[in-house]
Amino acid sequence: MLRSLAVCGLLTVTLSLGFGEYDESAYESLLEEQGFSNKDIELFLQEYRDARLQYEEETEFVRWNVAKGYHDCEIFKKKQYGFYNNRLCIGCLKPKSLSEICEELECPPMEGIGITACGFEARRVLGAKWAVTPIDTTDKEKGQTEAYWRLFKYINKANEQGARIAKTAYLVNRWFFDDDFKIESAQMALYIPSALQGSPPRPTDDLVTVERWDDAITYNRVFGGDKFNNPGRTKTHFKFLRRALRQESIVWYRKMKMTFEYIKPGCGDQRNEVMLVDESSMQD
Repeated sequence: MLRSLAVCGLLTVTLSLGFGEYDESAYESLLEEQGFSNKDIELFLQEYRDARLQYEEETEFVRWNVAKGYHDCEIFKKKQYGFYNNRLCIGCLKPKSLSEICEELECPPMEGIGITACGFEARRVLGAKWAVTPIDTTDKEKGQTEAYWRLFKYINKANEQGARIAKTAYLVNRWFFDDDFKIESAQMALYIPSALQGSPPRPTDDLVTVERWDDAITYNRVFGGDKFNNPGRTKTHFKFLRRALRQESIVWYRKMKMTFEYIKPGCGDQRNEVMLVDESSMQD
């Protein structure tokens, strides 16, 4: 399954990793299984409670093209509605805007590059340090779950300083393919907050490393909706993204895909991004 996670406390984890929408007691048990202290568990539970209260707040109206970051191509358009709690909900498929998300968690530095084509947004993600861990691709769902917990623990004291690095984090998945376009390896990566970019704490888990990624041009296509665990939709939007890039004669690196996923319960509070990287960004 090609996907990645954005974390808001641990509530998003229970949704994004397929655990289901846990009640507080089940969520507490999950944290206990991961070996967190009682003090840390109470902190996470309070953040869980605070996050649930925030869902009830009304949000400002955002137009579709603003939410996506681009105008869609006519050939990709369809009815924009969905269902929430078995009720028709106009706008449920509208993605949450990236600017809103970056107000909640610190996104990596990025900038537009002036391409205004339909069907995708082009960005330059500026060079920065990331905490990176491998995903076991023999069982992708289990592999992503284990990778997530390693990174979550890294920002919550599993580092040489024993410090809580961040409350929230921006994560992506990178999937690498061989010449036959079969998955060869995969990584989950967490953007290290700007305040720590100069000297990130060293991870205590040998499977977590700190890497500097150079500038890269990415081509992003967005979709929303609360059906987040849907590889079919992800596959469809990668197909649309490739078609839109071909229309502009843009060449992308064919041996890697990336995804970003921000999930909260509720209508219109999700953002899924499929990403391809410009060929030039992967040249040595």
